[in-house]
Amino acid sequence: MEDIHNLFALRKSKLDQLRARGVDPFRQEFRPGESVTQVRANPAPDRLVKIAGRMTAQRDMGKSMFCDLRDETDRIQIYVQKEAVGPDHFEIFKHLDLGDILGVEGGIFTTKTGELSIRVKSFTVLAKALRPPPEKWHGLQDIEIRYRQRYLDLMSNAEVRELFRHRSRIILEIRNFFNARRFIEV
Repeated sequence: MEDIHNLFALRKSKLDQLRARGVDPFRQEFRPGESVTQVRANPAPDRLVKIAGRMTAQRDMGKSMFCDLRDETDRIQIYVQKEAVGPDHFEIFKHLDLGDILGVEGGIFTTKTGELSIRVKSFTVLAKALRPPPEKWHGLQDIEIRYRQRYLDLMSNAEVRELFRHRSRIILEIRNFFNARRFIEV
């Protein structure tokens, strides 16, 4: 339990450092132009895109970083280079953690390994996650936590997200059915 408190304190200090640099991650405005699925459907090289999502993986290479960004539709790799975003913004990027929500703008390219990626020209910190996300490979194992903290389950499990989308559509159709027949929901 102390590890969780230490991680929370570390992330809180990173939030304070961001605020000291003039970045308030909870008061930014960013309007994505398309979803990750739409980007993947039109992977024209150097096409400028504007997407938003949660950071789910991070690989630091010194003067550049590769990160995975996941929105509600899919995942895509982003490439952040110190000389492309500038040294001040790159320092800000180094204060980000898994679970943080970002908006990025940049051009599409394919890496040497063949992975579709976005070369980031600018980014906006939309929300700082103060609690660490569930363990990456195994997700949530404890059934009790899955049911009590649904937001964690929805964040880490694509099957559960899809199940909730179906559930929401079903409830909407049931309500529409009864609403069309002038029933009152009690």
